[in-house]
Amino acid sequence: MKKYSEKDYFDAVNEFIDATVEKHEDEVQAIYAGGSIARGDFAPGRSDIDIYVVARGEKKNLQKTLEEAARKIEEKHFEELGHAIGEVVGVTVTSQEEIRKGTSFLGTGFEYRNFINNGKLLWGEDIKALIPKPTPKEQKESAKKFLDSFLESVPEWERKFKWLKLVPFILIPRKRKEQLTRQAFCLIFRTAAVALCGQGEDVSAKEGTASTFQKTYREERELCDIISRAVKLWEKWRTKPLSDKETKRLLGNSLKFAKGMRSLQGIQR
Repeated sequence: MKKYSEKDYFDAVNEFIDATVEKHEDEVQAIYAGGSIARGDFAPGRSDIDIYVVARGEKKNLQKTLEEAARKIEEKHFEELGHAIGEVVGVTVTSQEEIRKGTSFLGTGFEYRNFINNGKLLWGEDIKALIPKPTPKEQKESAKKFLDSFLESVPEWERKFKWLKLVPFILIPRKRKEQLTRQAFCLIFRTAAVALCGQGEDVSAKEGTASTFQKTYREERELCDIISRAVKLWEKWRTKPLSDKETKRLLGNSLKFAKGMRSLQGIQR
């Protein structure tokens, strides 16, 4: 598989901006990057690209048009990554009106501080000041609600893992292993990050999430051990595949982590 570089990612983002401004400058107020590409800690070949577009007016037709533009750029720069990441260049459109009303996805609830602190303006007018600031209570309640919904995937993961136990791991295609590895990391770090937001902690990057989690949940030794190991595996996976043994352990630990957090959420209520 091709070895990707930071330049590939920056070129793709710049092409998207150029294409959007060329055809839709009057319709677009701002273009932002989110997630790891905004923070600068993305892993080429492993991370996806989150782009948020703020429309001046109606967003419906613009969403479809920009998604099509993103797919063309994705095919040009990341043709081999789709099997592991799925949608490499993700574009989501909101409107200025939605932002003012507080009905936009952008910076709402527990995502507010993350977007205000880390969302990177790529082009246009900064709209962060327009986002209604939720109260600390609203942010915590939003995080807990999202986490409940996110952890509903645990039974599905249990079914997947039972199926994997019946098949020799060596027979599973490498592409599928890459998909499962990415999903396992997401399950651990997303669960931890949202749970911490529910505790009033503002985290985003994996290393920071793990460190804060270990301080906040220090009594949950097994969960702290799992997220510590996950960080080390992530650092390895940034540049090369995990061994079958490492991947299987990661999958099992991701399920243990999610089940453990679901149990804790129930206790906290």
